[in-house]
Amino acid sequence: MSKYKLTIVLFSVLMVLACSEPPVLPEAKPLQASAEQLAQIPFRSAGELQIKINRDIELYNQDLNRPLSLTAMYPAQGEDYPLVIFSPGNFSNKDYYDAVLAHWVSHGYVVLAPQHEDCCGMVNGIFNSLWYGEFGLVEQRILDINFLLSQLSNLAQQIPELHNKFDEDNIAMAGHSFGGFTAQQFAGAGTYNPDDGQYHYYQNPDIKAVVALSPPGPMFDVITKDSWHSVKGPMLITTGTWDVDGRFFKTWDVHKMSFDTASDANQYALVIEGADHYLGNLICRPEREHAPQTDALTMVNAATTAFLHRYLKADEDTATLLEADTLTTLTQGFAYIESR
Repeated sequence: MSKYKLTIVLFSVLMVLACSEPPVLPEAKPLQASAEQLAQIPFRSAGELQIKINRDIELYNQDLNRPLSLTAMYPAQGEDYPLVIFSPGNFSNKDYYDAVLAHWVSHGYVVLAPQHEDCCGMVNGIFNSLWYGEFGLVEQRILDINFLLSQLSNLAQQIPELHNKFDEDNIAMAGHSFGGFTAQQFAGAGTYNPDDGQYHYYQNPDIKAVVALSPPGPMFDVITKDSWHSVKGPMLITTGTWDVDGRFFKTWDVHKMSFDTASDANQYALVIEGADHYLGNLICRPEREHAPQTDALTMVNAATTAFLHRYLKADEDTATLLEADTLTTLTQGFAYIESR
């Protein structure tokens, strides 16, 4: 595609996005739990570990002939923590998720968040979507993560503070929105390639668990209703009753399709009253003129940390939060977890 044609297409897409009608949101009840009930929710508050952040790491990928920028978040003390690799949402930035990632780190995890080619704003995101194509854009993200996985030992040597900080044999994948699907691909989610008419799979048996914040339902031509049938291993997805979009997702429960259709056991879905795709403006898009949904963030942080503790730390005591009706009772229906 010529640069002139690419510019015309980009402008047309931006105009369509600008003219999209905002969705009509259903009524949502607020969190009305008592202080005693909230105190029983594990991981509701930040942990005791001090957090250190390095946002300026670069690893050069010779195969792709470009650097991979990376943020590392890790506890200041201790070593051999489980590792979580986090994939940001489409158009977003690796550094717009501190509200969740720092919470994990405070409870004893190291988080590495790469910057994908579709990052950092709608214009760049759409440009790269058109440049690589829908399937190619998905593939670029997989290449980023696989390259990062191949460089973990080198990374620990390059950044002295990361030496012995994380356990390379105890890894979870996580992500938000499009990045949530990226994470799911490492558990066996398939991407359909219209060019060859085949689903492509990138499952990595070394990934012990997946956390997908507001993952997409069927999207474009490459994510379909059949994309999650081959998912294996533990997975937690999160969504909310305001997690809708005038362009792609008309109803919130589309984000739950990966939970509904994955064939394997140990699947969990956190649903929160009135939570939208960005928790107001707390993740992915801090520039939004929407009120921060701090109660929803609390539920996301508590449930995801309990899930990580269960499958990366074998902590069965805190895993009670994942059991049926526990969160429903403690929050008086503000949030609940489905499991199977």
